[in-house]
Amino acid sequence: MSQFKEEPCMPVLVTQEAIGVKGMFVRTSNRAEQDVNTQKIAPLWQGFMQRSDVQSNTSSPIYGCYFDYESDVNGEFNVLLGLMKEQVEPINSELTKLNLEAGEYLRFRAKGEMPEVVIKLWGEVWQYFNDENCSYSRRYLTDYECYTATDGVDIYIGVNRKLVV
Repeated sequence: MSQFKEEPCMPVLVTQEAIGVKGMFVRTSNRAEQDVNTQKIAPLWQGFMQRSDVQSNTSSPIYGCYFDYESDVNGEFNVLLGLMKEQVEPINSELTKLNLEAGEYLRFRAKGEMPEVVIKLWGEVWQYFNDENCSYSRRYLTDYECYTATDGVDIYIGVNRKLVV
């Protein structure tokens, strides 16, 4: 049985430096991810976790990066699973390099059973930004998940402050 906190998490505004990540990526959409026959993120995770350079870097955070958005939550986007560039063999040319944008992010945090806790937390992220009283808008440049433990995830969403009129 899954263990979730039932109250929504409160995001924290953080300023992040640019982060260099290197890994494997796919292009997908939220619609495609709803169907087991068209989803690409789960197979990407399976392939990524089987890599020897990932298995040998157990102390390094794993990043799930979302970038190159077509539009918003309804459009296509790229997903890259990777490690910080310094943690990956520099000669591995089959991996894609990505620089996560520096700037303001809202950090959402949760602990629980994987992957359910991640799916639930993304639901809370979408609910937060759909609230008419939300003080931030998504930038849709780079967003990312950071896994530092087997039972926890931080989701960072790039934001702009909404102008109050």
